[in-house]
Amino acid sequence: MNRQVKTERGFTLVELLVVIGIIAVLIGVLLPSLNKARESARRTACLSNMRQLTTAWLMYANETKGFLVSAETGDATADTHWQEGWVKDVPGNPATNTDAAVRAGALWRYTPAAEVYRCPSSFDKFNFRSYSISTHMNGSLELVAGFKDHPEDHPNNPIVQKLNRTKSAQVVFIEEYDDRLVDPSQPNGPTFNQGSFLTWKKPNPPIWADVPAFFHVKGTNMTFVDGHGEFHLWGDRRTLTAKRAPDPLAFQPNNNDLVDIRRLIYGP
Repeated sequence: MNRQVKTERGFTLVELLVVIGIIAVLIGVLLPSLNKARESARRTACLSNMRQLTTAWLMYANETKGFLVSAETGDATADTHWQEGWVKDVPGNPATNTDAAVRAGALWRYTPAAEVYRCPSSFDKFNFRSYSISTHMNGSLELVAGFKDHPEDHPNNPIVQKLNRTKSAQVVFIEEYDDRLVDPSQPNGPTFNQGSFLTWKKPNPPIWADVPAFFHVKGTNMTFVDGHGEFHLWGDRRTLTAKRAPDPLAFQPNNNDLVDIRRLIYGP
């Protein structure tokens, strides 16, 4: 009686290498799309955070007879209640832009969730908070010395203190990353990301004062007085390398993004 022996054939080394190569190619093709989708989700979450903060900003104004919360991040800059900082860096504490500063701020009662104050795509490992309020929206009166009674009349740094003096299409919150070092002797130390977001109404041609953050590659999230938010895509590649004045990279002739940021801050 003849017995047939049935053997099972496995994969050869060449076949395995071919399969591994195909998988590697598929990963290479799909990975950029997956990264893009993940960043899109983070950008959307970031914009949601900023809209929540803008709602809190409006609620504060509604409860204080229209007076805006201070755009600065220090302690009270005046004796009047509407000058209370929206976040507060603790006096005497060398650590700034912290979780504690967020919790001590005037908007915490309206947005008691620390994660709302930070962009999910932020690469800033030293500073907790990712967002700033435009200086124009009740920022430091030190910038308008000589115009304390009517800071809105300052030619270069006009400041409004009441909601009814704003326009619906003006920026309130914007992503900011100030890469200046707190201590220049520590090249890998904390960066300076405090205060409000300053844009000068003049001079002409415009130059960069504060610089927006580029957590989302080629654009920046921002929100407006009417409560809506948008992702603003920058059109000039020089913007992505801009620095705060007086750095030479603050001067970028014919950069339309400088015109755009001025218009977004002060209105059309």
